[in-house]
Amino acid sequence: MDTQVVTSSVARPPLEFDLIADFACPWSFLGKRKLERALDSIYGIPVPALRWHGLRIKAEVPPASAAWRDHLATRLPPGVSVDLAQETLAQAGLDLGIHFDFARLGSVPDTREAHRLVKLAEHEGAHGALVDALFSAFFERGEDIGDHGVLTELGRSRGLAEATLAAFNDPRAGADLIDAEEKRLHGLGVMATPNVLINGRILVPGPAEVSTYVQALDQALFPGLGASEDKRLLH
Repeated sequence: MDTQVVTSSVARPPLEFDLIADFACPWSFLGKRKLERALDSIYGIPVPALRWHGLRIKAEVPPASAAWRDHLATRLPPGVSVDLAQETLAQAGLDLGIHFDFARLGSVPDTREAHRLVKLAEHEGAHGALVDALFSAFFERGEDIGDHGVLTELGRSRGLAEATLAAFNDPRAGADLIDAEEKRLHGLGVMATPNVLINGRILVPGPAEVSTYVQALDQALFPGLGASEDKRLLH
């Protein structure tokens, strides 16, 4: 008699990602790239686009100055100089294909309009490429991503539909969504960037290493590993 061996497999849950970040935060740029590097280790599982949650850090800039160096200084622990931080960020960026050019950065832009454009781009599923383009425009080329014209051209260069760009010309389009998003995040106690939430339950706070994201992905794909759950969903 022939014996058939039946191999059972446990269906893996789909992956979902929520990224809380700001385009004027270098750690957000690094965090996005590190998460993508971690995802390279996954095979045979569809990976959806990140759900983007914009959280402006402009409020942390000292009122007397919007200079980039002054802003960065407010985000550093005691004893860490701006020069050392920029050097460390630049080295970390090179390992991920990011070429930080801090010498090009004069002032810190208000990123509200950039977040609004991403929110509008979500309707056509085009926000993924746009997010990376916005980070690159600011940190690698020193462009003013607080300028409406600059944002429009970036959107057009990434193939956004003319209907989306036309909606972006109306300052009211998507504005209520941006304000509600920030209010909700603050209500959850999220005050800094970046933060990544995987499958609505595994939170990776702050700048993390690739290995940390890999571990979080393992916990998401294999819940039996015992990750602690965070029930405060962002969506």
